[in-house]
Amino acid sequence: METYRATSDVVACTLSPDDLKETEKAWHKLFNLSLVSRQEVAGGLRLEVHPGSADALRSLIDIERDCCRWITFELDGPVVTMTSPGDGEAAIREMWA
Repeated sequence: METYRATSDVVACTLSPDDLKETEKAWHKLFNLSLVSRQEVAGGLRLEVHPGSADALRSLIDIERDCCRWITFELDGPVVTMTSPGDGEAAIREMWA
């Protein structure tokens, strides 16, 4: 398991509007084709995709790690747990609703 700790307390996305739109499309595509489960956990969410989509998940997490530095990511193959304290918890759940 790889853990990428949050490096900011500011709950904000730094993607441009166009990049945000493209990233949202990529998440929707991944969810529609490969989402196995979505579970609320303390501080946020755990998402699991089909094992064959682990690389696509990693690519999206790499984008999210850069633009949403307030999230701690724990990536284990096709499973990612995303957490943040305070307002970040609700934001995570809303972003990946």
